[in-house]
Amino acid sequence: MAKPFYEVGRYACKVTSQALGEAKTGTPQFVLQFTVLGKVDPSDPTRYIPAPAQYERTHFRAITDKTIKYFLEDLKILGFKGSAFRELDPNTPGFHDFRGLDVDMWCAHEDDQEGGKRERWGIARHGGGSLEVKALEPKKLRDLDNLFGKALKAMHAPATPAPRASAAQPAAAPPDGDYVPTDQDVPF
Repeated sequence: MAKPFYEVGRYACKVTSQALGEAKTGTPQFVLQFTVLGKVDPSDPTRYIPAPAQYERTHFRAITDKTIKYFLEDLKILGFKGSAFRELDPNTPGFHDFRGLDVDMWCAHEDDQEGGKRERWGIARHGGGSLEVKALEPKKLRDLDNLFGKALKAMHAPATPAPRASAAQPAAAPPDGDYVPTDQDVPF
């Protein structure tokens, strides 16, 4: 059993070929081949650390009702502007050719049929670009603070020591006669 060559993580890659066809199961699938250039530098996502060996890998995306959302996200990341799936097929004149495209891919490890691990590649998401999230309105931010602000503040509060188990004794009056009651003087 060979173990995976590439570690889990985000890699800079260059697309070498593509295909649109059928998997062995008869399910339509999109296939993207690419050369792994190197691991994306965590301190600067616009750069990569060259891989010791730049091997070719393949990404397979089945196209079903359960995967179509992810496939469309993949196509958006790849910059596909077409309106028909045939435009992805290299057998179609004027197809959208991804060859030579620089793209970030994600390497994961999964169990293989022999009980070992293998690489599984996918198009990397949510990194290097900005997240598209609708901002909270000021009122909703205030509502969050009202609901959970105490919990957030408690996260940063210094820990208070646990009370001692000894019996409480009333505090002695100050020497000048100005007695000030304390928590210990009030019965619970």
